[in-house]
Amino acid sequence: MRIRKWTAIPPRTALAGCAMMTLVACGPREPATDADRLARGRELVQQMSARLAAAHSIDVTTAEVRDRVRRSGAKEHVSLTAVYTMRRPDRFHTRMIGGRGLETWYNGKTLTIASHPHKVFAQAPMPETIDRTLDALAERYDMALPMGDLLYGSAEHALLSDTTTGGYEGTENVGDTPCVHLAFQDVGVDWELWLPVQGDPLPQRFKVVQKGRSGQPMADVTFTTWNLASPVDDGTFVPKLPADYEGIAVLQRSAAVKTSAAPTDPAGSASSK
Repeated sequence: MRIRKWTAIPPRTALAGCAMMTLVACGPREPATDADRLARGRELVQQMSARLAAAHSIDVTTAEVRDRVRRSGAKEHVSLTAVYTMRRPDRFHTRMIGGRGLETWYNGKTLTIASHPHKVFAQAPMPETIDRTLDALAERYDMALPMGDLLYGSAEHALLSDTTTGGYEGTENVGDTPCVHLAFQDVGVDWELWLPVQGDPLPQRFKVVQKGRSGQPMADVTFTTWNLASPVDDGTFVPKLPADYEGIAVLQRSAAVKTSAAPTDPAGSASSK
């Protein structure tokens, strides 16, 4: 989207338009330098982060495409849909349809993960907050969520560092929604974010390429609904495991589930950091 010059429209109309648009659409000019693009991108990520942090509960549905890298080096795309529900500071639940059919419950003390197609589950003690549990999943068990950085108390701090480059790329649609497109690079990862030009700065799409991992797997997440207002019942975070599911050790979870799904599939998962 090109930004109109102030002289092209009457001042009153321009002011009314700016009241309805975000900074990126009503700014005096497109970012012209790498420093400008990075500054604009950081500002928009900060706005998104503040909006997400202000929500006590979050319920979001996604349509995702992920790369599965096999030992041979061959990659295949896996499509799935997912529902992520969280209540700050210490509850979350995820349910994925497609892929390995994983469902996860975290209650502030324990993490339970079930693979429904394979009828197995694992449990492990976890730290007392969502932020620390996301860290533990990534660092201890190599089980980071592709969109996990968006769920931290400060998505801005999880996504951006002193070594981050890139930023504002322009505008394009995600479905029918006009969005600002941001593209960043950091050590071992490239990631892109699409935020709506108007309205709440809630992500419409998030794409990650893990350059530091074998095969450089990609995860592309499109957000189909966001709900930051409805209360979440305590029962959402209570594990519901059929009696015939077999328990496995959490440290064996990645290898066990993936081996039963596909003998040539290595351990590992997509992550934005």
